[in-house]
Amino acid sequence: MRRIMVIVFDNETEAEKGKSKLLQLDSEGSIGTYGYAVVAKKADDTVVLRQLDRHGTLSPFANSLLGSLCDSACPVPESAATQAGDSPPDSNGANTKKFIRDMTQVLLPDRVAIVAEVEEEWPPLLDRRMESIGGVLFRWTESEVQHAIEMENGGLRRNGTS
Repeated sequence: MRRIMVIVFDNETEAEKGKSKLLQLDSEGSIGTYGYAVVAKKADDTVVLRQLDRHGTLSPFANSLLGSLCDSACPVPESAATQAGDSPPDSNGANTKKFIRDMTQVLLPDRVAIVAEVEEEWPPLLDRRMESIGGVLFRWTESEVQHAIEMENGGLRRNGTS
């Protein structure tokens, strides 16, 4: 199942270990990683982009999440903005806000997070690997995102039926 997740760590060293474990799981074939970004929350509460995987492709929702996490000092790269521009404006803004509200209680100053989009069949595998190094995971499935968008749009499905 395709999922969008944020994994929060206490510091950059743990986040680097988390990124390595994420990529190791991908190379083993245990998960498929579509793309990721690493962001850090500074002591002044601003969020900065530390690293962006230029080989992967994040969905418009993941790019929206990344853009919402980052402050104006942390613009989403043009390629991501172009990709996100294919979706209707603000079509998932409320969903992004809820997701961010749920995880910002953990993304405190001086912490680092990985925003990733992965294909995973067995979530406990990734949970255990990230928790073993201090990571806290937040995830949404594509169907949860789609359902939230449908509810936001008056309960209409993508094909126009209710």
